[in-house]
Amino acid sequence: MSLNWDDLQVLLALVRAGSLTRASSSLGVDQSTVGRRLSALEASLGTTLFLRSKSGILPTEVGEKLIADAMEIERRANKIVETASTVGSEPTGELRILGDHWVLEHLVDKFLPGLLSTYPTLEIRLSSGASSTSSWTAATISLWFEDPPQMGDFAIKLADVPFAVYSAQNCTGEAAGWVMMQDESTTRRAPAKFMEKIRERSEPVHIVGNDPRFLQRAVKHGMGKGLLPMCLAEADPDLRRIDTPEYRIDRTLNLHAHPDTVQTKRVQTAIRHFREQAETLFSSAAEQEIGTRTKGNPP
Repeated sequence: MSLNWDDLQVLLALVRAGSLTRASSSLGVDQSTVGRRLSALEASLGTTLFLRSKSGILPTEVGEKLIADAMEIERRANKIVETASTVGSEPTGELRILGDHWVLEHLVDKFLPGLLSTYPTLEIRLSSGASSTSSWTAATISLWFEDPPQMGDFAIKLADVPFAVYSAQNCTGEAAGWVMMQDESTTRRAPAKFMEKIRERSEPVHIVGNDPRFLQRAVKHGMGKGLLPMCLAEADPDLRRIDTPEYRIDRTLNLHAHPDTVQTKRVQTAIRHFREQAETLFSSAAEQEIGTRTKGNPP
């Protein structure tokens, strides 16, 4: 029995994508080819590497061990490429950025154009989802609110991101009821704690969503007032901020990275730019004018 790098690339693509369909897209081959190569790999090893279901695939215990070994091989290959690069050359290669969907969308609008104009040889791959997926992804930085590092990652605090309560611009008074953010990560409790503290028992919750973009639209259509990031809401002319001190919190945005990939030039470059720009990237002109913030109490 022998393994080759192509087999291991299929393995890594599957665990990072979570399904045959997405893995085939990332590899540039059809789905049947990925399925056939996975079946051949499992047959040659005499074991099952993934459990299949309608919702996707999950690695078995044996699969996780083999994936960890494949990632180590990938890291060593990347290190060889980094070492062979000319000292002082621009960062090149694939940089994966994980985070909440709205955060990644905000980066596309405000951050990535400048980064790519400065370093056009970078290839950025964006992926939204649970923070646990970062452990299988090479050359990765992850942006998460309040979540602790996982599986060897370390965290760098980037910014305190201001959130405030908004209602529709055409509301003459305070909107009746709420739209509420529900983070999928159970460790990120800041929005839930805010609601527990601020919402009257008689006030109904009309909409619950896991992305501020959804809630922003619900608020502007008069479905209730809601807690939104100021960097998004202040730019929306259909929204009105409710200027009550209790209706303000800051949420801590952390950057997660793994010691094995942080040594690559592309990861170091991205971290430096994030640290330089995070405060202004996730604030707003109105927030800067206020000058003082009411601190939330994230867990």
